Amino acid sequence: MATPKLFSLTVLAASALAISTPAMADWKHKEVQFGDLDLSSASGQKRLASRVKRAVTQVCATPRAFTLAERADQIKCEQNAMANAKPKVSRAIAAYMENRRLASGDINVVAGN
Repeated sequence: MATPKLFSLTVLAASALAISTPAMADWKHKEVQFGDLDLSSASGQKRLASRVKRAVTQVCATPRAFTLAERADQIKCEQNAMANAKPKVSRAIAAYMENRRLASGDINVVAGN
């Protein structure tokens, strides 16, 4: 089965401090590509989860997180970004599975009156 060349989801995050002061919000995002993965397999899903985790870490990275408050802000950012990304990952996997099912011709058509 030919796999589409480009699928992506976006990891979106803002630091907890920025969320508390919307005028100063610094929203960051990173595209996560997964068109090369077989999301019907556990290994493909695991690789996608790893890519999302890496993107979250990159999006929430701070130049310096020396104080406890700065580190807490970074952790909160990562938690929020992962919470935002999880439903997107679930939808991407479900869409992949549905497209694969349709491509295989595994369709039951019921007609009646």
